[in-house]
Order: sequence, then structure tokens, then C-alpha cells
Amino acid sequence: MTWYKTGTVSVTSGSNAVIGTGTSFIANSRVGDAFRGPDGEWYEVTNIASDTALSIAPNYQGATVAAGVYSLAPMQGYVKDSADALRAATQVIASGVADMREQVAAATEAATSAGQSKTVATEQAGIATAAAEASTDNKDAAQLAAQQSQASAQASGAAAVRSESARDSVVQSEQAAAASAAAASESAEQAEAVTAGKAASGDNNDINSLHALTADGFDRLRQGIAQMVGATASVAGVKGLVPVASVSDRLKVLSGAGIWVALPKGGTWGEIAGTLSAQTDLQAALDAKTSKSDPRLPSAYVTFSGSAGTPNVRGAFNVSSVVRNSIGDYTINFSNPMSSASNYTFLASVSQSNFDPGVSIINMSSTSLRISTIKWQDYQNVVLFDFPTVCVTVLGG
Repeated sequence: MTWYKTGTVSVTSGSNAVIGTGTSFIANSRVGDAFRGPDGEWYEVTNIASDTALSIAPNYQGATVAAGVYSLAPMQGYVKDSADALRAATQVIASGVADMREQVAAATEAATSAGQSKTVATEQAGIATAAAEASTDNKDAAQLAAQQSQASAQASGAAAVRSESARDSVVQSEQAAAASAAAASESAEQAEAVTAGKAASGDNNDINSLHALTADGFDRLRQGIAQMVGATASVAGVKGLVPVASVSDRLKVLSGAGIWVALPKGGTWGEIAGTLSAQTDLQAALDAKTSKSDPRLPSAYVTFSGSAGTPNVRGAFNVSSVVRNSIGDYTINFSNPMSSASNYTFLASVSQSNFDPGVSIINMSSTSLRISTIKWQDYQNVVLFDFPTVCVTVLGG
């Protein structure tokens, strides 16, 4: 059922009276329904005096309002609607039964009266016949009177028969009404049975069965789900509730055996313990990169300071050593050879700001690269020179 909101209401703070304007409370609400006042709060309807007046409980809590909006919400549900309709039908049937009983009584009385009339008419016919036999002169008149009396008796008899038929019809109607009343009572009992089994809101500790569940399934719900069983070396585990973790288990993990175990310890996060040779998969990946590098990536690089004696290597990749052959003459030896003796390239730069520097190739091989570092004294004179910083990058090897 929808909420009833037609018209407006007048409410007074602290009063239980609700006065409506343009409302029809009798047809659209019942005692026990919920009334939502202009203050937005909910109240119970305790009495309906007319289409424009009803009472609520508790007394109105909000401020006085002359013409406010409201709502009437049915709180009894569809079962109450059925019960109301059943109650009204029972009252109508009971009233019909009472009327039928009165009709039966009246028909019975009419039948009795008709029977008495038949008896009187029969007596009159006998007297007329006797009079006809006693007096020949009055025979025709007496016979006529007798015929009339007999016709009256026949009419009275027919009336009595009709009265008896009417009484039988009333009796049948009364029986039908009684059957309807019994059916209505059975329907009421069924409606009560439907609502009697429904659970109320909140906790229901008295529930002892559930539809669509076997007795075993209900027992499982009532007794709770069993705890999980951990797997062993030969037997699979059984699913269920995980064991409760204690305070000391908060940093542990649940193992397949169904117990809480501590995380492995040792080393720091991201650390690779042991030697590189022990990491076979990592070693293989690095070897693949160094032996067959992407041509877009450096095959080798080195940064060193050129000076008398052994150059100081400050950073290198795939370079085993740098040898100073003489002033400005260096051999860069590769840790892993290039795939070709001459099909790779290199980039080189030196640090010097006082004059123009340069780098030239002396020799290229798959195992080493020999270069010379020079400086221009003028546009005609070039000399070899040891620069403080020399950077070389090999590509495509």
C-alpha cells in the first residue's frame, strides 16, 4: 500500500490532536498506522474520529504548524489488509444469515397459515355439500359454493406448497452461508498460520528450523562451521574456519598445514645473498646481455684519466684494463670480445677548455680498441696529449 499524503494538517506542540484539511482519514488510514508529522518525526495513530481528525501518540513533539505536509504509512502490512477484508466479509455473511433466518421464520409462518386456511376451506366444502343434499332447491347454489370453496382450498394448498418451497430455498441459502462462513474461518486460520511462523526483527533465538534446508544442513548452521584441517605429506586438507590468530601470531602467515608460522628471516629486503655465481639464472641473464647485447645499448664504456704510468679507470663496463702506450696513446682491452673486429663504432670525448682536443683511431680489433688523444696548437700543428679525463663508449659490438 502507498503512503497517504493528500491535503495538509494542523498540529499543536504538546497536543495529540491532528486536524486535516482536504483529507480522508477514515478511508485511507487505520489505528496502528504510522503518522509522520511536519517535524519529520514518527507517531502512532491511536484514534480516527473523522475524515479530518485523528489522534496520535506520543503528543506532537515539534513546533506548532497550521498547514503542514504529512504522511500516513500502513504498518500492519498485507496480512492486516486480508484480515480487514475477511472481517468485513464475515460481518456481511453473518448479517445475511440473520436475514435468511428471519425469512425462513416468515415463510414457515405463512405455510402454517395457508395450512389452516386449507383446513377451514375443506370444512366449508363439507358443510356446503351437506346443505346441497338437504335442500334440492339450493343444490345448485350449494354446489357453486362448494366449487368456490374447493377452488379456494386448492389455491391455499398451492400457496402452502410455494411457502414450503420458499422455506426449502431459505434453508439451502442458510446452508450455503454457513459453508461460506466456514471457508472464511479456514482462510483466516491459514493467514494466521502464515504470519505465525515468520521471524520478528532482531535476534530470534527460538528458531528451530528453516525452509529449504535439510535437518543435517540446519544442524550444521546451528552448531557452526568446523575448523579447517591442514594438509599433511600424504593427505589433503579440509576447508573450514581458519584457526584464530593470537597476539603473537600477528606477524605470521597461515601455512597449508593449518598452523601459523613465522616468516623466514635473514638478509634485508631486496638483498641477494651469496656470490653472483651462485645465482645461476641471474648469471645466465647477465651473460646473455654481455655476449649478445642490443645494438642500441653500449657494448662497453670506460672513463679514465690519461697520465704518465697506468691510467686511473674511474668507471667501466666490459673493460678489463686501459694501457698507456705513450703520451696520448691508449689501448682499451675488452672483458668480453666484440662480435666483429671492425663492425662496431665508438664515441669519445676528452676534457680540456684551453684548446681544441680530438680523438683518433689507431687500431680496432674484437678484443681491444687503440686510440690517440690530440690537441690542436693551431690550425696546422697537432700534438699527442694526456688529458685529465677521457670518455669512450663502444656501440654495436
